[in-house]
Amino acid sequence: MHSNSEACDIRPTRSAEPFVSVVTVSLNAAGTIGDTIASVSMQQAGFPVEHICVDGGSTDGTRELIDRCAARSGHIVRLYEPDSGIFDAMNKGLRRASGEYVLFLNADDFFVAPDTLATALANLSPGAPGNPDLILGNVAMGEIGLTGVWRRRRVPRLLGRLRGCGLYPLHQGQLTKRRLLEAIGGFNAGLRYSSDVVQYYDLERKFRPSMRFVDTDVAFMRAGGAVNAGWKVRYRATAEFYKHLASTYSPLRAAVMVSVKTLQSLMEVRWGNCPHRRWFADDVQ
Repeated sequence: MHSNSEACDIRPTRSAEPFVSVVTVSLNAAGTIGDTIASVSMQQAGFPVEHICVDGGSTDGTRELIDRCAARSGHIVRLYEPDSGIFDAMNKGLRRASGEYVLFLNADDFFVAPDTLATALANLSPGAPGNPDLILGNVAMGEIGLTGVWRRRRVPRLLGRLRGCGLYPLHQGQLTKRRLLEAIGGFNAGLRYSSDVVQYYDLERKFRPSMRFVDTDVAFMRAGGAVNAGWKVRYRATAEFYKHLASTYSPLRAAVMVSVKTLQSLMEVRWGNCPHRRWFADDVQ
């Protein structure tokens, strides 16, 4: 995401600090970000939620759409400034976040139901000492309304017990305590494709985080995206991932982790109708 536009940081006035900060980064996402914003705005949660929209320089009307939604909602924080890529933009959103938990929801993703966040954080209170470090739910990936190949991206139940083996959750279904993300410096902006997975491995290695598993889908991902755009891109992502892990662990350990990650991805593949739809209002434009 690159832009020569002037930086702009617009914060709404809030009466209470949010329990959850949702960060969405965008670049020319006018066709899909309305769904993302609507799914956050219509969450029926008993706690404050803020939505930080970070745009690196859209020219297709994305910012205008965000502005219209922000005019009707008091929970949207707008951050308009240049960045050096998607993970740099995510770091900008993290630095603006004030919630106890942070979730990164891409501009072509959306929450699957109006009670998604309420379910994920059920029986938790802001600042309570027993709150888990990570809250992990499943993610579905496919095309809305089409029959074909889609992916059920479930959280591995051995996650946290088999540490450092290559198992990982999807960031669209992962609520993480902000203090942990800040302690590891957010995302490695030097990585182009794999910084979200590497970030989880860093959290796992450094903190042995406590976890809550939510046995339901949290988010829907539209097929495609920066890392799912084709086999050539996936190969580059895997090579980047391996190179980074080999420098952190060892070449053999890195090879095992890459193999486990690949096997996890292959086991997600399904055939049929993806089970989610646009459940929110159509007037977000």
